[in-house]
Amino acid sequence: MSSSTTNSLHQNDPIEAGLHLGQHAVPQIAGDQPASSPGDHDPPKIIIIDDNTAIHDDFHKILDGRPAANAGARLADLEMEILGGDVGREIQAGKDSQPRYELHSAFQGKDGYEMVRDAVRMGRPFSTAFVDMRMPPGWDGVETIQKLWEVDPHLQVLICTAYSSHSWEEIAQRLGHSDQLLILRKPFDPAEVSQIAASLTEKWRLANLSREVVQDLEKAVAQKTREIRAQMTQRERVQKQLLEKEKQLRESQKLEAIGSLAGGVAHEFNNLLQIIQSFNQFALDACKPLDPMRKDLESVAIAAKRASSLTRKLLGFSRQKNLQFGDLDVNQVVGEIIGLAEPLVGSRITMAHCLGAEKPTVHADATELQQVLLNCIINARDAMDGAGQLFISTDNAYLDDNYCRVDQNLSPGLFVCIYITDTGAGMSPEVQRRIFEPFYTTKQIGAGTGLGMAMAYGLIKQHKGHIDVDSEVGKGTTFKIYLPVQQADAFEQPESDGPQSNDRSDAVGVDRVESQGANILVADDEHLLQQVSKRILESMGHRVLLASDGPNAVEMVTQHADELDLVVMDVMMPNLTGTQAEQQIHRLCPDLPVIFCTGHAPGSEQGGGLPQGCPVLRKPFQPDELLKVVQQTLQQSRG
Repeated sequence: MSSSTTNSLHQNDPIEAGLHLGQHAVPQIAGDQPASSPGDHDPPKIIIIDDNTAIHDDFHKILDGRPAANAGARLADLEMEILGGDVGREIQAGKDSQPRYELHSAFQGKDGYEMVRDAVRMGRPFSTAFVDMRMPPGWDGVETIQKLWEVDPHLQVLICTAYSSHSWEEIAQRLGHSDQLLILRKPFDPAEVSQIAASLTEKWRLANLSREVVQDLEKAVAQKTREIRAQMTQRERVQKQLLEKEKQLRESQKLEAIGSLAGGVAHEFNNLLQIIQSFNQFALDACKPLDPMRKDLESVAIAAKRASSLTRKLLGFSRQKNLQFGDLDVNQVVGEIIGLAEPLVGSRITMAHCLGAEKPTVHADATELQQVLLNCIINARDAMDGAGQLFISTDNAYLDDNYCRVDQNLSPGLFVCIYITDTGAGMSPEVQRRIFEPFYTTKQIGAGTGLGMAMAYGLIKQHKGHIDVDSEVGKGTTFKIYLPVQQADAFEQPESDGPQSNDRSDAVGVDRVESQGANILVADDEHLLQQVSKRILESMGHRVLLASDGPNAVEMVTQHADELDLVVMDVMMPNLTGTQAEQQIHRLCPDLPVIFCTGHAPGSEQGGGLPQGCPVLRKPFQPDELLKVVQQTLQQSRG
């Protein structure tokens, strides 16, 4: 920039022209104010990049808003004297209210670039740069602006030039069309400089404020988005858990319904088996040893026993199996079953176990628990196709309210968990859902009945426990058996198979013995069962009366109260159940003993709730079993 341009800058203001101060210190706060610490109220920073020292002085004088200290004082006194105190003070106040700037000077483009770069690093960037176009021997104005925007893209730029070797088209091509770039031709009026500086710094301030607001808003939106996403994730997780729990509950209810159906079927089947076995036995008793029919009848007896075993499994699934509870060390039971199972799994399957250090006692039926474990082990063996690894472990687990909601049979508390893990083929979700259904099997026809896991499910439920399965196709399966750690008195003691008494009195074991004939009432709604019991009892010399249902039994007792010695009565009968009929009979004849016969089992709705002191005979029974319990009951009744 030439000196003639500098002179033209002052030609209309002789006072300003006489106040040429030379090169200012860098930096200097315009308006003779000391530099402030960085903050919201700091004056905007302007950098002047020009190779002409006089231009720097001129910009300082214009942007100061008033001349240097001594000249300013003389001018203020002159204004006060000529214009009067009030007017002079207004003029001075107007000058004092002009914008204040923190001005910095650089005499080459590279120096200005470094100052802008350092200011950005320190967190106090410049708002505006006044840049000359020709600054030999260094960068020209266009290159300088390019470098400045590389380190500070938000910098407002004013090109100040009287002559440029670049056309506007070339400048626009190199710098792009930007709203951060203005061009001021020399010579220019001080008012133009002042107004442009005010406009650019305010624009920079508002742009910064806008960016801060946008950043704050983006942070708030991002934070809210994270919170919403977390809430949605939590909600999805809870919803997924709820859906899973609902699914498990539906499966549990379905199995419960199937169990009730299976129990009912087993009851009716037991009645039919009672008839088949009894009449088959009658035929066997009538056959001579060499009779060719005897072999056929023995085959029928074998088939009937297999059918009876099947009904026991159904009763196990429906939680109607007779169990003998006792205090057990789970680790001991598992250890015993591992020894029994090793020959069954084969040499190509590696068995390993890890039993928990703690040994809480559970109240369970050891035999049935071993059967459950054996079923799971055999299932694992078959899944591994003869080769793989089988791992059995025990540990303690606490089941909370949330877990126990899936099964009304469960109560929160401490459980012993038995894990049986295999490396077999695994199960699909569909198979997992149906694994405990009776008669459901994925094995080939004839390879399984589909009752093993169903029976395991029912038995564990009868222990007030839970059995679950985790499996993935191609990775293996884990069965988890939970048994509650509770006091022994928390469980009922269902009766064992065969003749038994509800008062738990020891049975007096007797063989087929001769006894004095007794008058016995047999009450059963099934005619053939009446005939079976009648025939068995009459074979021992007893006299038998028959009743077809509960009301008929009460009527017969009323008519023959003084003659009857014993009542043998089915539990499930129409019009009046066996237990209801017994209550009325007890009121009529308090000392008349009653024996109950049932195809259900203790603990079931149909087989439970029998009066204390009444023996219970489970169907299907053998003739000897009926005779034994009759003999025992008559002996106890007669003292």
